[in-house]
Amino acid sequence: MLALFSMMIVLCACHVIDRTTTYRVKESHPVPAKWQRRGLAPAHHMINLRIALKQGNFEELERQITQVSDPNNELYGRHLSATAIRNLVRPEKKTIDLVTEWLGDHGIEDLGFSPAADWISVSLSVEAIERLLNTTYHEYSYEDDAEIFIRAPEWSLPVHLHDCIDAIQPTSSFLRLEAQNRRAEPPEPQWFLEGRLPTYEEMVEEDLLDRGHINVPEQENLPPSPTIAQACNRLAVSPLCIRTMYGTLGYTARAPEKNGIGFVNYNGQSNNRSDLEVFLKTYRKDAAAANAAYEFKSEFVNMESDRQKSPDKGPLGGMADLEGALDIQAIIGTGYPTPVTAYNVGGKPPFQSDAFTTVNSNEPYLDWLHYVLAQEEIPPVISTSYADNEQTVPEAYARRVCNEFAQLGARGVSVIFASGDHGVGRDSSCRSNDGSDKPQFVPVFPASCPYVTSVGATRLVGPEIVAFDARGGFVSGGGFSNYFDRPKYQEKHVEQYLQGLDTTLAPYYNAQGRGYPDVSAIGYHYAVMSGGQAHLQDGTSASAPAFAALIALVNDALLAEGKPTLGFLNPLLYSRGAEAFTDITIGSNFGCNTTGFPARKGWDAASGLGTPWFPKLKEIALGYRYRNQRPWYFG
Repeated sequence: MLALFSMMIVLCACHVIDRTTTYRVKESHPVPAKWQRRGLAPAHHMINLRIALKQGNFEELERQITQVSDPNNELYGRHLSATAIRNLVRPEKKTIDLVTEWLGDHGIEDLGFSPAADWISVSLSVEAIERLLNTTYHEYSYEDDAEIFIRAPEWSLPVHLHDCIDAIQPTSSFLRLEAQNRRAEPPEPQWFLEGRLPTYEEMVEEDLLDRGHINVPEQENLPPSPTIAQACNRLAVSPLCIRTMYGTLGYTARAPEKNGIGFVNYNGQSNNRSDLEVFLKTYRKDAAAANAAYEFKSEFVNMESDRQKSPDKGPLGGMADLEGALDIQAIIGTGYPTPVTAYNVGGKPPFQSDAFTTVNSNEPYLDWLHYVLAQEEIPPVISTSYADNEQTVPEAYARRVCNEFAQLGARGVSVIFASGDHGVGRDSSCRSNDGSDKPQFVPVFPASCPYVTSVGATRLVGPEIVAFDARGGFVSGGGFSNYFDRPKYQEKHVEQYLQGLDTTLAPYYNAQGRGYPDVSAIGYHYAVMSGGQAHLQDGTSASAPAFAALIALVNDALLAEGKPTLGFLNPLLYSRGAEAFTDITIGSNFGCNTTGFPARKGWDAASGLGTPWFPKLKEIALGYRYRNQRPWYFG
């Protein structure tokens, strides 16, 4: 009888309190390669702890986001309100009561709750958290980086709370937000003079050759409808080139006052308005004349600030804001006049081991997600150019973060992420982190989350190929998740690709995982202005915001017709939306000392569905009737 009662306590863990239960390990995540443990964390160091409570009915939210995002469903376009979503994910009252009672038993009562009460935040000292979670925190650093992370790779909970709490961070997550860009500065080569595609060796030679100043065509010197050859210099990609390649040149926005696009700055990045002004005067004169450099909105999360400096006084922190420059210049350069919101997220101050004040604990995705999900008005497209190896993030935590992106999608927001800049993985880092140390490709997160649209990169301006740059070590990222199963919306496309794939690659990837990227855009040699000087940048940090800007213009066309914005894109993209993409069939995303995944006809794990053609995508989006339509709301 006693044994039976014990089983009942475990089976009904979140409904019965057993105060005699001992702690049991909830999560144990290996320390990733190249991380060094430096010593014990100071006992009085303060950490902003985030506790993820089991959500009440996320399965129903998944069902509804599928309905409102599937163009073949009668509910397509009927995005959910913030209130409706919060009601779906709100934990059961018993869950909240058990967790808060446990915290109260430890004298912890000053709690903060997310609007849906599915996250608890509380500032505690290291020693208090160690008692709470039966763990030990240490200081860690990545290679020789001076930045210190306070982490506990293994932590425990009372048994009766294991089914009440999904994740607690910062504990075992070693996520590092890395901007997905690379610098790419250089007689016309023989292959160009001969009018043929270059060989791999010839492209490597071009990447490594210093070309000095590169002229970019100007719109006023071209006919009204220029060809790609007239509008583009393949070695210095400008907004004019991108707009010509993807068909947005000549489109006149009709509803910018109802529209919006956002992007997120991490790692202390900001967007220098003086640099943007110079960029727009050079490459987007209509935006410069409208003072666009000083009209976009900045919102500050977690005590971040907006640091500005004039170009004539030198670059702000050297090249420190090059990523911020790339994002804002790609978005306004290709998406003007869509109103822009820049989210500046704090969370990367150097840790001082004798500082006992509360500091951010380097989980900025959560800082931003909690902030934006609490807002009533959200831009209908948001782009992020940061990623890290999926295996640096505990699976439970990755799933909860992915669920937050799903909430944005359900509200009608297209969430765009860069697919990574290291192909299938850095040559030196292609090992599993599960203790077996087996060779494997290394997918990136959040691009691997099935509720975001992952954007790869191409190079050349006709035909485009999978992007790489031998100068900076850039290779467009792609592959298959080890955490997230393949979603239904891409089942047919991925199955077709896998059927013809080289079987020697099979041991290195999860054939059942979510495949990415979903799409691609040009991501090679973007012209960027930073610190008052012109630079060239590669990366999916360039292609992601450029693609997001194009989606914002599709939304403009929809809003002008009184229709809802696109929202979560992927079900549309993998159905009729695929007709609006130019297939990329040349190249591969090499890495891990392999050729990686090849580009092929149809979807592939190197370029996704291909690159967009705006007129066709706009036509497809406008063609849906949006049955049971209701007025669109901005939020």
